[in-house]
Amino acid sequence: MSIRNHITQQDIATRLNVSRITVSKALRNHPDISAEMKEKVNRAVEEMGYSPNLIAKQLSLQKTFILGIVVPDLENCFFSYLVDSIIDTAKEHNYNVILTVSREKEVFERNNIKNLIDLRVDGLLVCVSQETTDHKIFEYVRRVNIPLVFFDRAIRELPFSYVAFNDKIATIETLNQLISAGYTRIAHFAGYSGTSIGNERCNGYREALIDNRIPVREDWIIEGGYEIDDGIRAFEKLYAGGELPEIILTVNDRVASGAYKAIRKTGLKIPDDIGILGYGLNDTARLFSPTLSVIDQDPRKMGKIATDLLIDEIQGIAQNPNTGILIDVDFKWNTSIQKR
Repeated sequence: MSIRNHITQQDIATRLNVSRITVSKALRNHPDISAEMKEKVNRAVEEMGYSPNLIAKQLSLQKTFILGIVVPDLENCFFSYLVDSIIDTAKEHNYNVILTVSREKEVFERNNIKNLIDLRVDGLLVCVSQETTDHKIFEYVRRVNIPLVFFDRAIRELPFSYVAFNDKIATIETLNQLISAGYTRIAHFAGYSGTSIGNERCNGYREALIDNRIPVREDWIIEGGYEIDDGIRAFEKLYAGGELPEIILTVNDRVASGAYKAIRKTGLKIPDDIGILGYGLNDTARLFSPTLSVIDQDPRKMGKIATDLLIDEIQGIAQNPNTGILIDVDFKWNTSIQKR
């Protein structure tokens, strides 16, 4: 143990010949303490190597001021932006974070949540993995009374708050716009129906086609994961069927990226021969060539809303500890779909 850990506020007070309360107030920038005394205390802190005993503070307050985060993946820049926003928002509230990654595995997700609880985090922010079907770990979270907020992928039947994009409505409105422009042959590379985003986006796709009296072709709904390889496999399966749509709606921009690769391999051109539509961040969509037409979802906005909501629940000021927040999004018609 270093000398730094042995220095206390009383040691500083003795050196300056003042009370410990004076030192404590100076360190908190209390208005009762003069600027001169604050400067003396801060100089002594530097010289003596003092650091506050956070463990003692946490024990006295029965809080750690730490939030636990569980995300499926960090290679996906969507989650990187989201986590960055969570960290920034937590810092505004004087919270730190511990980040864990499930790698889309239910067992990793379960272990991460259990470890975070063992570390006495004050609350949890969770985006569930594509494998998750067992809800026992979340029932445990409920029993031990740890506030939890789902974000992006939620288990909506569980009694926790969640923040998600308004995927179903956004899908319907976007496809209505494309259908009005004359597109009627639309396929869907879907995520797993067991995840909320996969379910909502596919339901929106189906409803839009049905509302516009366009037959739903089950062979044009190809379910898979959320990665580039899933997009490649989905297009290969679609291409092997021999009949191609005018547009493919992909469940996210990484699947869209896989579709781009597979399409180019066949010699077909985007958007001349086939159009691509995805979900994701428009800033990222602009990096595609041609630029990806996208249902624009801002992960930074989601991260801030989810973190603010969780901290409100931790502090007991949330109006309803079982709140569902849906974020509206817009369609950006970029160059991967020809305008008619």
